[in-house]
Amino acid sequence: MSKPDLKKLHWRYRLYAMRFLRNDETTIRKHRAMYQLRLNRGELLIAVMLPMIFNLLLLLLIDPLIEFWRAMLEFWVERLDFGAQVTMRSFDLGYFDLWVPTVAMQGQLPSPEIWWGTAAACMLIFVASYLIRPDRYLPAVYLLRALVLLQTTALLYFAFIPASFPHVLEDYVASNLFVGIMLLMLIPWILGITFYLFDFPLIKKVTLTLLIFALFIVVLPMQYLLHVNLIAYGSLLFMPVLYLVFGLFIDVMAFVALYAYGMTM
Repeated sequence: MSKPDLKKLHWRYRLYAMRFLRNDETTIRKHRAMYQLRLNRGELLIAVMLPMIFNLLLLLLIDPLIEFWRAMLEFWVERLDFGAQVTMRSFDLGYFDLWVPTVAMQGQLPSPEIWWGTAAACMLIFVASYLIRPDRYLPAVYLLRALVLLQTTALLYFAFIPASFPHVLEDYVASNLFVGIMLLMLIPWILGITFYLFDFPLIKKVTLTLLIFALFIVVLPMQYLLHVNLIAYGSLLFMPVLYLVFGLFIDVMAFVALYAYGMTM
């Protein structure tokens, strides 16, 4: 690779040229993935119009969506029979109130048996993480230790100030489903700048978006109903880990997985 003669350039041009040089002053070539990105007016128009269309459709179908979620939650709450009931919770959006279904149930503080059992499980998992071969399963080791750390903080909280725990299950489910709706509104715009700009057929762009929508529409209420069910048979001790690790984080990972599938299919 050629080395540009920086000494012959004005200092401003030298500073600009240094952005494209490595430490050994060889030129940094454009990555091969960027060579195939050729923006044109048609792709830019699609990248702007498709998110607007999907947002408009979601707004028009928000009432059937909420009713579908409510019916789904009622169906499974009745059959699981763990002492909960489905109610509605409103969110003030300024011009109108958005009613979101939720699961009303009194969360219980951890009993001594659950607290000590969870503490023992955390200790065993932490010790077991050192028995896993780090050269092959290092991400799994870090994941297990991170889970233990999160659960340990919850153990310490409920050991000293359990009565001050501020969250209730009804607000927990409603807030997360509300965030899910906001995520559905945001997804087309994320795809607009990461997927729609590429020269894929329009049907592929629409299909991937509908596939992601279908996943979240079905999974979101079941995901947080499962959280409530686990907390009902366990206690509020597990809410922090469920929220931080098995909540929105899992949803984002699912989106990334489907996006990767769309880029390669």
